[in-house]
Amino acid sequence: MSNRKREQQRRIAYEAARILTEHQSDNIAHVCRKVAAKYGITHAQMMPSLEEVEIALREQQWLVRGDKQSEALQQLRLKALDAMQAFHQFHPQLVGSVLHGTADRNSHIELHLYADTPEDVLFSLSDLQIPWQEMQRTLTFSDGSQGIMPGFQFNADDVTFRLIIFPIGNHHKHPLDPINNRPLEGASLKQLRAILQV
Repeated sequence: MSNRKREQQRRIAYEAARILTEHQSDNIAHVCRKVAAKYGITHAQMMPSLEEVEIALREQQWLVRGDKQSEALQQLRLKALDAMQAFHQFHPQLVGSVLHGTADRNSHIELHLYADTPEDVLFSLSDLQIPWQEMQRTLTFSDGSQGIMPGFQFNADDVTFRLIIFPIGNHHKHPLDPINNRPLEGASLKQLRAILQV
């Protein structure tokens, strides 16, 4: 890799991290594309890896927020654990910034659930007396296909939760990360308990 390309990737990663921290956003893919466009970069190979952006983001968050950052992340992970326990029958997977350690107090918690129909999750939301909003997410999958996945959004304890619903049996067909086009990393309830050591 050329030094110029490497320097561009570092510049994009650190500028994106600064914007994400200042604006308390967790839409890494969108911010990276916006920064890259500012420098006239549109080719995916010129973009930094997700790992590089996350390293820059953790450094920036630590500089700006110090210990408050780790406390906020711990609280979000505990709230994610509570939600995963509530929806345990749907084999929840925690994805995104709360799992990766780049979330702050304004980040949302995203769970991928597996159900026969979205209505099954809706019934659980109703049983739990949780007011919700319908949403959709367009995803690209490991087999090259794209799909619009249904979901629900709700707020609890000043945190936004997003539940994306996948058909049962879809575990082998992984959604791809929008930055690096690799299978999106997820943590099960058991794995999150291990991370939290609870």
